[in-house]
Amino acid sequence: MRARLIYFLFLMAFLAYCQAPDLKDRRVQVDPDTGKAQPHPSIPLENQPPSPGPTEGQENVKLSAEEARFVQLVNEHRKKVGCDPLKLNPVLMQVARNHTNDMARRDFFSHTNPEGESPFDRMKKAGLRYSLAAENIAFGQRDAREVLQSWLSSPGHRRNIENCRLKEHGIGHHPVTNHWTHVFATPR
Repeated sequence: MRARLIYFLFLMAFLAYCQAPDLKDRRVQVDPDTGKAQPHPSIPLENQPPSPGPTEGQENVKLSAEEARFVQLVNEHRKKVGCDPLKLNPVLMQVARNHTNDMARRDFFSHTNPEGESPFDRMKKAGLRYSLAAENIAFGQRDAREVLQSWLSSPGHRRNIENCRLKEHGIGHHPVTNHWTHVFATPR
């Protein structure tokens, strides 16, 4: 009888473990002011129209549907606050995607990679010359609308998005792990 009870408790614990949310269901963001990861509550999904086609400046940059949707949403938001739309920069796209893929592949979540390279180091390494730059990262948000809402709920991330002095950007999204990187720069 005791063995059955232990077996039953073990089985229940195992089933509870199997039902626990996995990494894809965690939603966190890094506060750009403190650099600390913070959990972020789930944001309800809304019906989304099909992803837009390329816009001016995007012709040479292939975007996933989520990246294209994000570009559209972030520029709509910037217009509402009186900023010009951000232009896609192919080098910034590569910087964002490389960092996103690196975080997913090596299972870390930080503006600074395990070798100690900051976003600014990565931009300089890619050959960018800029007078102003910033980066937002997120993990777990399932789509473009959710990640934008997450960033707009954080004062530091919102400040980056609404900084009218930032002129160009790149976005990277890993569709399996839902890591996101959004880099901004104003070229010299």
